[in-house]
Amino acid sequence: MAHLSIRIRLILAFGLLLTLLLPVSVVALARFDTLELRINQFVDHHARIAFLAQRANQHAQQATLNLLRLLQTPDREQRVPLYLTMDQALADSDAAVRALERDASMDVGRAEIMNLVTARTAYEASFQQTVELIELEGLAAARRHFETETDASLTRLLGTTLAIARQQQESLHAEVARLESAAAQARWLVIGLALSALLLGGTLAVLIARSIARRVSLAAEVARTIAKGNYGIPVPPGKGPEIGVLMSALDTMRASIAWREKHILELAYTDTLTGLPNRTRFLEAFAETIGAGGGALLLMDVDRFAAINNALGPEIGDRMLREIGQRLRMVVPDDSFVARLGGDVFAVLARDIDRPAACELVGKTLAWMRAPMHIDGQRLDVETSFAIVLFPDDGASVTALLRRADLAITLAKRRHDGFAFGADVSDEPSHEQLALIGEMREALAREEFVAFLQPKIDLASGRIKGVEALLRWRHPTRGLVPPGRFIPFAEQTGFIREITPWLLRHVVHKAAEWHRAGLEIVASVNLSTLDLVGPTLVSDVGRLLEERGLPAHLLCLEITESALMDDPEAALRHLGELAALGVRLSIDDYGSGQASLAYVQQLPVHELKIDRVFVDKVDQRPKSAAIVRSTILLCRELGLSVVAEGAETQEELAWLKGNACDIVQGYGIARPMPAEDFIDWAAKWDAALPGARAMPVLDPASFQLTQAA
Repeated sequence: MAHLSIRIRLILAFGLLLTLLLPVSVVALARFDTLELRINQFVDHHARIAFLAQRANQHAQQATLNLLRLLQTPDREQRVPLYLTMDQALADSDAAVRALERDASMDVGRAEIMNLVTARTAYEASFQQTVELIELEGLAAARRHFETETDASLTRLLGTTLAIARQQQESLHAEVARLESAAAQARWLVIGLALSALLLGGTLAVLIARSIARRVSLAAEVARTIAKGNYGIPVPPGKGPEIGVLMSALDTMRASIAWREKHILELAYTDTLTGLPNRTRFLEAFAETIGAGGGALLLMDVDRFAAINNALGPEIGDRMLREIGQRLRMVVPDDSFVARLGGDVFAVLARDIDRPAACELVGKTLAWMRAPMHIDGQRLDVETSFAIVLFPDDGASVTALLRRADLAITLAKRRHDGFAFGADVSDEPSHEQLALIGEMREALAREEFVAFLQPKIDLASGRIKGVEALLRWRHPTRGLVPPGRFIPFAEQTGFIREITPWLLRHVVHKAAEWHRAGLEIVASVNLSTLDLVGPTLVSDVGRLLEERGLPAHLLCLEITESALMDDPEAALRHLGELAALGVRLSIDDYGSGQASLAYVQQLPVHELKIDRVFVDKVDQRPKSAAIVRSTILLCRELGLSVVAEGAETQEELAWLKGNACDIVQGYGIARPMPAEDFIDWAAKWDAALPGARAMPVLDPASFQLTQAA
């Protein structure tokens, strides 16, 4: 028995169990079939007797009802159809009584049958006599006979049929009791046989389960060993055919899992294009190296790789990356770790190396990389840029070092030096700036932003020509925050789209107040790239001018060259629409960007603002003077006004006036001032001019910038 297979054991056990259950089933079926047959016969017989008795009573009552209708009908012609209905009901009653006599004869005594026959005969005779009296002696005599004879005979007939029905009910109760007793005996017999079979089957199941459990436990232990990753432990052979097959399958599974896990690790940690370790593997190795000691991280980026990839196709680009990976393997020492981080970025992790040794390794690598590549007859000259980051000097974490390396590569590309050190850059953003980013939206809601105004002076007349609105932030704890601290971040995050409309709304309101007071001053507002290409810029400006009643020529929008170059098509379209409204347009910081003269010629602008870098010490620097002088001449030929910004000294102002510059602004005239101070300053300025005229009387308090404005 111990060496029998699980299959044979189960067959024997279930065979024996079925053998025991077979007689149980046979006995149960035989007993219940007998009971079912007897119940069906008994119920059918007694149900028929009850039905016949009920039917006989119904038809007798129907016939009697028709007879009563005859007794109430004096017209003979109206009684004719009632005779037909009455005869049919009487015949149906007679047929039912005869059938009841026949079917009940086996279960009802002779006396009951004789009583039924006598009652039926008496009822029929009395009934017929009542009918005859209707025609012979009249309705009154027939009614008397019905009340004395016929009604009594109907009562006896109904009583007899009801007595037979009660006797059948008593017989039914007795038979049901006998059947319940027989069913109880059969039930106990079946229960006894079933319990015996279950007891024996349970005993066999326990014995078989014990023998199977020992072998399955062994297989489970082998599976747990494989799950722990112990793929080298051999799988023991199993006893019995089934366990032997199971153990063999586990052994096959162990070998397959070991191979697949090895393959998965290779895919997870290897770059499929170059065969080098990938970014995931590099980060793990980097973390281990930082914890173990010092060294250098060399980050390499291929210059102009996107252009090569786009021009020659991704297949050539992939082959070039594979060649670069092979060259790195050849030039980098064996104890260094080389990886491809993704795209055209490679990394070298060199342990126990200092700055001079890192420079030497990078120089050697650059020389190898500059050697021409020949791919499908195409010569490729590869240039690369390196970042050299030393640890732990340049950072204590992988994230900080990689961030610093990215910034160093950007610096190397900008300087075209081939490499840059991580120590030359700073990767830590100002905590104060990060805090300001999160507070800008709340500041706009709390009305912490304010507009400072810097005057623009006409050099020929000395009169105030306009003002430039400069945004400032009155922070509740940091004080006055200059725009250079938050405007760049507002542009990066897109929040400038909310700040500029606020500034436009307030400046237009102020300029409109000045206009109504008789003071013609052009108010200038700077637009960022996001503002200029925004889809609602033109409509918003037009609506503001109309709502405030400000002539369009008293509003000037200043645009930087970079804003024009980012999206020239949208910029030109919007500038044309703004010029059509009558708004003055100005190019700010001219000369610091990349806008060509031909491009400037196409713009519908009214003035150029020369960047302060050229205005600074223009009276002392011949090259700056030449640039400013040529720009003034160019603008004069193009019909544009020239604004020099950033003039700080009297010498600079004198030079600009002597060279026919139109307008100037800068610290030499006035620093940016709060809007509420501008009116007083303007009055004093005009009063100081030769032949000064009185300024319009204006209430500075009426020009407070509020959200309600």
